[in-house]
Amino acid sequence: MQTTSYRMRLAEHAQLVGWFATEHGKVVSYSIVLLTLHEGRWQTVRVCDNAHGENEMQRHTLSAGKHRAEAVRAGGEFGEAMRAARDEALAGYEKMIEAWRH
Repeated sequence: MQTTSYRMRLAEHAQLVGWFATEHGKVVSYSIVLLTLHEGRWQTVRVCDNAHGENEMQRHTLSAGKHRAEAVRAGGEFGEAMRAARDEALAGYEKMIEAWRH
């Protein structure tokens, strides 16, 4: 199994952290995490992963913390779901962070 991780600075107050493992060229495990800088600390805004064997997304909010995970892209390949989660965060991180504040 080969693992890869990366951190992308999206703005001064936002970053995306990704991790994935592959076997025979296919993603078998992944995590995509959107973070925002709040009062000097990095806070989790959204997590997309397959930690429980299916593609899930978990929202976090400043007021309520971690919310229940929601299944996403049911039946899709892990690599496809990982790339979709990354692309969605890159395109909409400001809106996601704004929603996190409430």
